[in-house]
Amino acid sequence: MMKITNRRIVNDSNFLSSLMHRQFPVKISYAISKNISKLESDLKIYNSEREKIINKYCKKDEEGHLVIDENNNYSIEKEHIDICNKELNELLDIEVDIDIHKFKLNDLLQCNLEVSPADLSLIDYMIEE
Repeated sequence: MMKITNRRIVNDSNFLSSLMHRQFPVKISYAISKNISKLESDLKIYNSEREKIINKYCKKDEEGHLVIDENNNYSIEKEHIDICNKELNELLDIEVDIDIHKFKLNDLLQCNLEVSPADLSLIDYMIEE
């Protein structure tokens, strides 16, 4: 089991999804797919809790729908912005235990794929040396 914050899961989710379209050796592809599935499960819970916070503080129109401003952001009353941001940050900082399926760094290095240092830093918790 490994502790990962919701913030990291949210920040890495788009990149990890893009990995699904790259060709990796079977062991690496399997590990990445398995990890993405586990992370997506936690991401659903995060998104559900985030929606509760947004729903609590966002302005609503006459029909009870959330109001979106001209910048395509949720419209929050000024007196609620600080508490809303505080709760959202608390949610992002929660650590979740995830059983990460690891693969060997040598397997990744031997597959002749273009993997940047930035890519490696995003999946470093999946790699064992």
